[in-house]
Amino acid sequence: MRQLFNIQLMSDQATQPTDSSAQLPPPIGNSEQADKYIAQLVNLISEDTLLVSHTDLSRFDPTSLQDHYRLDLKDYEIEVSHSKQPDTGLDSFVILFNNLKYLNEQTSKKVILAYIHLNETQFKKFKTICEDQIYRKKREAEEKRFREVMVPIDQTLEQLSANMEDSIPPHQIASA
Repeated sequence: MRQLFNIQLMSDQATQPTDSSAQLPPPIGNSEQADKYIAQLVNLISEDTLLVSHTDLSRFDPTSLQDHYRLDLKDYEIEVSHSKQPDTGLDSFVILFNNLKYLNEQTSKKVILAYIHLNETQFKKFKTICEDQIYRKKREAEEKRFREVMVPIDQTLEQLSANMEDSIPPHQIASA
């Protein structure tokens, strides 16, 4: 089912004028705050407390869009993105803190509460743990699928082996 998002920037509710066209941009954090949040997220992801979803945006626009990671926190969402500036080719890394409001089954309203620019080291630390989790989860799912499809084959092989042992005369089992 397709989910529609209405994205809105969060402004200071106390000072927000009634005219919605004069909204303030969301507040921006600093490098120390980025370190704090990246460390927390890396810890939670490494323990599988938070699950990461990843979109390789370079498939859509290889000139500017790169990676996009999303972490679902019930009514909140954290997005970490890597893009290249179209004019300069410089890398840009950002972490967004969003509030999700589900208006109905098909529509959500996304409010950007705050954001922080990340440096390349912070992003790489985050990306590494995300890729590790994604690879591990994919491997675990593949192993589970393999075990499930192999159950009837394993049962058949065990049954054939048991039948073979039952049909072998005792003097041949001892010498085998």
